[in-house]
Amino acid sequence: MQCYKKSILLLASLLVASASFAVGASATETLDAAQIVAASDRARGGGLSGVQWTIDITGQDSGGPIDRRTYMVRASGEDSLAQATYPPREAGSRLLQNGRSMWFGKPTLTKPVFISTRQKMVGPASNGDIASTNYAKDYDATVLRTEQVNGEDAYVLNLVAKNKFVTYDRIVYYVSVSHLVPLKAEFYTVSGKLFKTAVFEMNNRLDIDGKAQPFISKMSIQDTIEKSNFSLLQYSEVRTKQFGADTFNLGSLNRP
Repeated sequence: MQCYKKSILLLASLLVASASFAVGASATETLDAAQIVAASDRARGGGLSGVQWTIDITGQDSGGPIDRRTYMVRASGEDSLAQATYPPREAGSRLLQNGRSMWFGKPTLTKPVFISTRQKMVGPASNGDIASTNYAKDYDATVLRTEQVNGEDAYVLNLVAKNKFVTYDRIVYYVSVSHLVPLKAEFYTVSGKLFKTAVFEMNNRLDIDGKAQPFISKMSIQDTIEKSNFSLLQYSEVRTKQFGADTFNLGSLNRP
């Protein structure tokens, strides 16, 4: 009788474990590659209806002096506006991203200047790195596999640019399975050469519709060709905010 009871208990345990696994697997299987990327974009400002943050950038390029810059960034949907606040010589200059187009402006210019999101800014960091991230709209994504990153299960995704206007041609993107936030990235040229990597930290939080949304706190970029080249992007003063209709208007970019 005792043996029979043990068998029943063991069978019940196995059924519960099997059901739990099935529920977990089904929850995971409902997310395709595009949905995973879209969820991870939110942790970097993409797809949110209104968010603002301060970004401090430190970097070095080609063995030159350490460069430091600070921007206040506003983002909503596919648009973002970064306004320089440091150093003083850069204060008032702005980078506006409307969809896939980026423009530079400041009060002393008569009209905005179209620039590339791929252009270097500080160290190996590009103009597009400081804007909000909308990889779900800019890249075709496929899940390659899952693997552990610092002890955390991660989706490994291959992102291929939909057009030439985006910041990178191809990205291998590591996204947390449990939190759907980016953990690290590898950036490749169109010929397939790895030229820089990034590691992300997510220690900021936003309140979105009563739910806590993890938000990026640090992005460390390393040049894989010139090993001394690096960029450190630190994010602070993160908050939700609604913006006026002209905030992301190209015609307003050069206003004082």
